[in-house]
Amino acid sequence: MSLRNKIAFALFGAVTGSVASKGLHGTWTRLTGQEPPDLADPEVPAHQALAWVLLSGLILAATQIFLNRIGAKRWQAKAKPVVVRIGK
Repeated sequence: MSLRNKIAFALFGAVTGSVASKGLHGTWTRLTGQEPPDLADPEVPAHQALAWVLLSGLILAATQIFLNRIGAKRWQAKAKPVVVRIGK
């Protein structure tokens, strides 16, 4: 993969991750009516912290899978087939 493609995928990943994070934050706020919990705050109930961790992990992992699949498809589309000849 060329350096240009690596940089493009990294930027695309950063932008997509940021958009997913903002969407996750907004969804949490709409569903619960509260800001997402601060996991370092001992006053946050354990069930609320666990729900946030599970939801955010699921969304961000799904985003990563989506990006990896797009990258793999683009890589395969641009890759040239390699012919290996064995013998004479």
